[in-house]
Amino acid sequence: MSLDISSDLQAFGVPVDPIFAAYSKKDEEMLLETTRNMHRIIKYVKIAVALAGVFWPGSLFAKRYQNPTAVVYIYTPFETHSWTGYSLSVLMEVLPIVWIGYGHLAIDCLVAAYYAQAEVQLKIIKYNLEHLFDTNGATDGAEDGRCTAYRDELDRDLRGRFVHYVQRYETVAWYTNEISDVFNYAIFFELFSSSALLCLITFVMSYTPIVSIAFVFYTVMLIVLVIRVFVYCYFGNMVQFQSDSVATSVYLSGWLSVSPRFRRDILIAMLRWSKNITPIVFGIVPLSLDTYVSVLRAAYSLFAVLSTKQ
Repeated sequence: MSLDISSDLQAFGVPVDPIFAAYSKKDEEMLLETTRNMHRIIKYVKIAVALAGVFWPGSLFAKRYQNPTAVVYIYTPFETHSWTGYSLSVLMEVLPIVWIGYGHLAIDCLVAAYYAQAEVQLKIIKYNLEHLFDTNGATDGAEDGRCTAYRDELDRDLRGRFVHYVQRYETVAWYTNEISDVFNYAIFFELFSSSALLCLITFVMSYTPIVSIAFVFYTVMLIVLVIRVFVYCYFGNMVQFQSDSVATSVYLSGWLSVSPRFRRDILIAMLRWSKNITPIVFGIVPLSLDTYVSVLRAAYSLFAVLSTKQ
């Protein structure tokens, strides 16, 4: 029987599905911990965007203060020579883009949360498989040093629980592939464009005085862009990492206590689990920390090329 924690999980934003339900207190703790971590990440992202939304107009006002003829490069149906007109033009420039930025980051965090849920489901599968054959002594079949009965013969529900986690793993694999397919082009464009944006911001920062509001704004924007790429690659990498060790968790369990027939079923499942779940976008780009490093390297290479042209 699964625990009745649907209302609690929904309060934390966790999708509740029978195959993904928490069947123990440990399952519940892992689900809620992952949700809290995602809320924490979202909070930090919101803070970063809010800081960018503050320092960007601040840099424009500082520019106008230093140069009274400075203008905002945006069409306005009114004059911008006065401070009032200039302030309105700054708001017209900043507010829509900050709002759009919040929307983009919301989608980024949403996709990351989907992958985080796949990761925690794999953790639940690993934990329960490792402890699937644990016994408290009530079903031990040892007598005079010899085994009189196997665990799956004494516990008729054991095979059903094993089949459940096999099906659960397959559902997680399907779920991960669906996420990658739905957000395929969006994630690929994010990774591709981030290299160019990181390069351009770094290039502009190299010509911006360090002691200035503009430099602080560019620094915050650089952090936001790095976070956007990192959340994709980190949680995609964690899904792959957790799936790599599912077969090992079964090997670490007490599989010697079950019948030879059950062991053959375990072996077949382990052969399936030896093929890990790797989130891939565009059919060729895996979401992993290696990809994250590649994006940063590409950005630095572009920056080096631009620097040599000056």
